[in-house]
Amino acid sequence: MPIYGDLSDLPLHLLLQALMRAGKTGRLTLRTRLEEISLLLDRGRVAAVSSDDVQLRLGQILLQNGDVSEEQLEQALALQAVSPARRRLGDLLVELGFVTHQQIKRALASQFEEVLVRVLSAPEASFAFIPEPTAFAGDETTLDDAPATKLILNAIRRADELAAPIELATVVPDARVLDELAPDEREVLLALLEGNRTVHRLVQATGLAPEVVRRIVERLRAVGLVR
Repeated sequence: MPIYGDLSDLPLHLLLQALMRAGKTGRLTLRTRLEEISLLLDRGRVAAVSSDDVQLRLGQILLQNGDVSEEQLEQALALQAVSPARRRLGDLLVELGFVTHQQIKRALASQFEEVLVRVLSAPEASFAFIPEPTAFAGDETTLDDAPATKLILNAIRRADELAAPIELATVVPDARVLDELAPDEREVLLALLEGNRTVHRLVQATGLAPEVVRRIVERLRAVGLVR
């Protein structure tokens, strides 16, 4: 039976734990104001993740990790497009001999955690779980309950960090510090002065990646501009 709801009523980690422990198979769609994310579950295990954000797709993560080349990825995507049955990109890359099962599982784990951080950080999010059969063969690249639970807990921690308030220093220790800031650091500092006092809001205001904003905030903290 399909399940619909708001994540403010049923927290994401409890929803995922319930579906995993019940061994559910189907598609869990998570919607925020900015994007839509789908998690495919196979007997309670995460089998695939899809996102509107190209940078969060499995192929891009494999590229960033240096596990595949652009030519190899394009070949696998072309094969996926003409495949008569639904095939996971990771399975095709393994069959072509471009990557190992372990590399796919590592990329899937990164993808899963990143999309959870996005949803947990969103001010509003809804969910829909639709039971549907999967046609995926093999369990080598699915995330079992234990590792998935660790990824969920880590995503919660990271989302909390994104929402933690950042305080500006009341006194600038050395005015020369301002002249030495890089352009991205100046942009983040300006966004802070405009009232964006969390990493999540700074990301929205500047368009920089969360990891970049976090590093800049630590730099600003090191030179005494934020507390």
